[in-house]
This record gives sequence, C-alpha cells and structure tokens, in this order.
Amino acid sequence: MPAAELVARIDALGTAEIETVAFRHVSVGTNPRSGTGARIHGGRWNPPDSFATLYLALDRQTVAAEFERAARRQGLTPDQFLPRELHEFDVRLTAILDLTSAEARDALGLGEAELLADNPARCREVGEAAHYVGLEGVMAPSAAGAGTVLAVFLEKLRLRSKLEVRRSEIWARP
Repeated sequence: MPAAELVARIDALGTAEIETVAFRHVSVGTNPRSGTGARIHGGRWNPPDSFATLYLALDRQTVAAEFERAARRQGLTPDQFLPRELHEFDVRLTAILDLTSAEARDALGLGEAELLADNPARCREVGEAAHYVGLEGVMAPSAAGAGTVLAVFLEKLRLRSKLEVRRSEIWARP
C-alpha cells in the first residue's frame, strides 16, 4: 500500500481529462494495447509485478526519443533495435494525474532528477499511489528529456474512456 501522505497529496491535486492522439512503439507482432510487459518488468510509473500499464507519447518526436532511449538502455543502437511497429492511438481519459506543471510535481516532491533518473523508484511510488486512488494514469514529462508521456493504467479505464489504435506502421531500416 502506498504511503498515506502521498495518496493524500495526489488526491488534493485532483484529476484532469485528456482527449488527444498518442503514439507507442512495440516489437513487431506485439499487441499494441498490451501492458503485460510493464506489469511484469515495471516501467517509470509502475513497479515490477504490479499492474498493466500502457506507455504512450503525445507526439512523434517524443516517441522517437523514447525509442532511442529504450535502445540505449538495452545496449543497442537504434538501427539494431529495428524493426518496430509504431501505433497511433485515439485517447480519451477522464481522470488522470497531470504532472506536466512544475507546481504539480513540486506538490508531490518529484523533481527533475527523479523524472530523468535511470532508477525510477520515486516515479513508481507516485504511479502506484495514483493507481491506488483509482486514477486512469499519469501524464508527465518524458524521461527522454523532451515531450510528454502518458502512462495508462489499463484496469482503471472508465466507461467514457477511449483507447483505440487508429493507424499503424512499421519502422524499419531504410
């Protein structure tokens, strides 16, 4: 169970709605709506062995930066990490934790160092608390250094929520 103080701070921030287009890259043949890998291995906003989370970027530049970061973390060049599938989603969420403002991050004691750290422990604490209070996800600056990401907690999606693949393409070596 997350710390009661952190849960209270998240609750005090309230929720935000978002309706946007978002992007995700995955291995070729992977279900684009699966959050199983993040559930098992963890991600920036969810701990290992926890809950299914779908990680999206809010623009193509951010998904490309996240792709390069993922390749580097696995000791690969971007070319070695190809091919990938890029999926474009229509997204509507009605209750997210919006950490795009410095004020919101400050309220949770979440600084730039924690957002960009290779060890995402502090971000995972925040994500776990947001999940605990029933939010659909977390929107925050990308750990790749630019842009915005959206971590969607799949089991918390609400009736008015939308998470649909609208288009897919293969990223391959030219």
